[in-house]
Parts: sequence; structure tokens; C-alpha cells
Amino acid sequence: MTATGRRARVPRRLVALVALPFVAASALAAGVQAAASDRLPARLAVHFGAGGVPDRFESPAQFLVTVAALLLLGGAAWTVLVVRGARGGGAGTGMATAMGWGLAAFLGSISALLLQLNADAADPAEVRLPLWHFGAALAVALTAGFLGHALVRGLVPAWPPDRESSGAERLDLPRHGRAGWARRTGSWPLLLAGLVTLCVAAALLLVSGTSWWAGIVLLLSGLPLVLMAQADVTVDQRGLTVRLSGLPWPRLSVPLDQVVTARTRSVNPLGEFGGWGYRVTPKRSGLIYRSGEALVVRRTGDGREFAVTVDDAGTAAALLNTLAERRPETR
Repeated sequence: MTATGRRARVPRRLVALVALPFVAASALAAGVQAAASDRLPARLAVHFGAGGVPDRFESPAQFLVTVAALLLLGGAAWTVLVVRGARGGGAGTGMATAMGWGLAAFLGSISALLLQLNADAADPAEVRLPLWHFGAALAVALTAGFLGHALVRGLVPAWPPDRESSGAERLDLPRHGRAGWARRTGSWPLLLAGLVTLCVAAALLLVSGTSWWAGIVLLLSGLPLVLMAQADVTVDQRGLTVRLSGLPWPRLSVPLDQVVTARTRSVNPLGEFGGWGYRVTPKRSGLIYRSGEALVVRRTGDGREFAVTVDDAGTAAALLNTLAERRPETR
């Protein structure tokens, strides 16, 4: 919310910047296919398995429709998500835009490369996809992501507007008393995604003899999701401590002597942090499971914020402020 209490109006220029790369990537794929139409076989190799060997084929028309639908429908959905997040005044709008530019550039690059590989092929079954093509597409995606972020900063410099946060509360505690606060927070969708990923990884490792490398990749992807899906949040004389899945390590913490102020406010995952889970942006970091109530702590030094979405965040913020003020070294 802005200081006036109304949802911030999203600049049209921002909406155009979010949608632009998906439209451009779709046009690129269509242009490359049109330019190479007389050199393309009746069937295109469009999907590749282990060793870069094709395992699925489509006609050029089917391929173009699939790519256009993926880019345009996916781009429309991404634009809606970013705009909804931006209406909350989220500072992660530039990062979300950059992610969209990178995704569109990657898909557009892969589509163009596939068309070039199929051009002049006598037998699409003989087409091979070298691994370095993915590296090239990733390089293009990273470059596009940086460009998208720079364009948002340069063309929409006043966005997002400042958010209004609730006041820093205190608790009325005995002067020499001790107090603590603890809650468990988490995300069932994140846990489910992690478990499904681990199950698929286990199946590939146990059953498939040629795709073991894909099982390793999925295993390394699913394990962090499971570990990050739940967290124990504690406020006491040590400060704020967040233990992932209740384990001793890894953990996130803000010591009491680094607390400037603690507040509770409603956060927008995509708009402010560019997504869900453990997020890091230039001005803030946090463990973000959902939109809504979050404990937000401003740190000494660089003034960065750390946020965690958790129930009863107001009590945690008030206790943290009280404990920080009562330290002997209080500023």
C-alpha cells in the first residue's frame, strides 16, 4: 500500500517492458522459421534425449504454434503476476522483469537454434543437439535479464513508490524479566514440489540407466526445496533466529545488536522479492512463503531488511524491539 492507502497504479511503460520480451521472442521464432521455410524438412526434431539424440518430432506448423503458445500465453501470465505484485509497490519488480526477459530470451534462443539445426536435414532423426547450445542460450538469457533490469531502472526510475509500514511497537515487560517467542512457518506447496522432485529423481536413479545425470540434477534441486519448506522462527535475548526445517544448520539470524527496528507489514512475494523461498535482493532478503503478514527487521550498517512470513509477527516485532532497546550497548 502507498502512503495514501490506495493500491499503486502501475505505469504503462512497466507493463510494456514486462510483456515485450515474450512478444519479441515469439516474433523471432516466427521470423527464423519463415526465412528457413524452404529448407526445413516435413518433420522437425524438437526434443532431444541423452546424448542429444532426438526423441520427438513435429511439423514446422505444429512447432511454431507450440512455441508461440508457450511464449505468448506464458508471457501474458507472467505479466499479470508482475503487475499484480507491482500494485503493492514491491521493490522486486525490476528483478521479476529481469527474470521474464531471461526466460523469454532462453526459449526464443532455443527455438531459433532448433530451426537452424533442422534446416537442410535430409533425415530429422540424424539431427543432434550439442550441449554447448544450452550454454549459448543461457548466456543470451543472462544478457537479456540484465538488459531488462537496466531498462526498468532507466525508463521507470520512480517505481516502485515507497510503502507505508506499521509503527514499531513495544512490549511492557518487567525490567529484568526474560521473554521469548517462537512459531513454525512453512509452505505446503514448496514441500510438495520438493518431495515430488525427489521421487522423480529416485525413479531416474533406480530405473533409468542413461538418464542418471538427470536424476542427480533433480536430487540436488529437490533437497533444498524440502529443507526450505518449513522453518522455526525464534525471538529471544540472542535476537531473531530462523532454523530451516528445525535443523541446527542451515540457519538465518539477526543478532540483537544488529537490530535497528522490527516491524510487521504485508509483503508481496513476487513484487518485493521476485518469488518465493529464500530470496535476496539489493535492498532486502528474506524467507518468503506467502503474501501477507511478515516480520521485517532493519539491520544496522547498510540498513538492509530481513523478512520472514510468519503468523503473529506483530508480537515478535514488539518483543524484538523491546529486547534490542534494553541491551546495555543500546544506541
